[in-house]
Amino acid sequence: MTITAYNVTRFDVMLQATVTSSLTGTVYFHWYLDGLYQGVTTSPTRGFVLDDEQTRVEVVDTNDVNHDPYAAPPDAYPARRTVWWVRSLDADCDHYRVEQKEGAGAWESIGTVEHDPAKWSHDLVTDRLTDLTDYEWRVIPVSAVGNDGGPIELAVERIVRTPDAPGFTIAYDADTDKVTLTEV
Repeated sequence: MTITAYNVTRFDVMLQATVTSSLTGTVYFHWYLDGLYQGVTTSPTRGFVLDDEQTRVEVVDTNDVNHDPYAAPPDAYPARRTVWWVRSLDADCDHYRVEQKEGAGAWESIGTVEHDPAKWSHDLVTDRLTDLTDYEWRVIPVSAVGNDGGPIELAVERIVRTPDAPGFTIAYDADTDKVTLTEV
């Protein structure tokens, strides 16, 4: 990424982000809100309508027209998680209830997805997740009369958006009275 400057202007729910890139020629800007891919422009300016007080805007710039924004997202990705599952083969399945548990808390419903027997898989994107926190998700198939099926549980996942601080060694030279910091 070669973004050299960000300028963000916000008025109520409208946000305009402008970036400066050191790339030359045709530059493709891939935009993300809280880690969720929003699309690509060739303009360094993009407007957004926000539904949250605090939203992180990130952009990846490239000259590669074939750049895959999902395979090469910004470093802080994901701030959200895509919960994905294979469809139920039960003919009575009407929809799925997706639940999330944060840390040792209780299970909470975060959305429903209609069952589509023509699709092999379904997914739901979570709201913003808290950094350095453990999450669990489960998907529960629900019949048309409201009976729950057996849940599909995903493994615990720790969300880490904040990168580790770089490691340094410190050396003091008494002869020159200087301290040297070296990144490890």
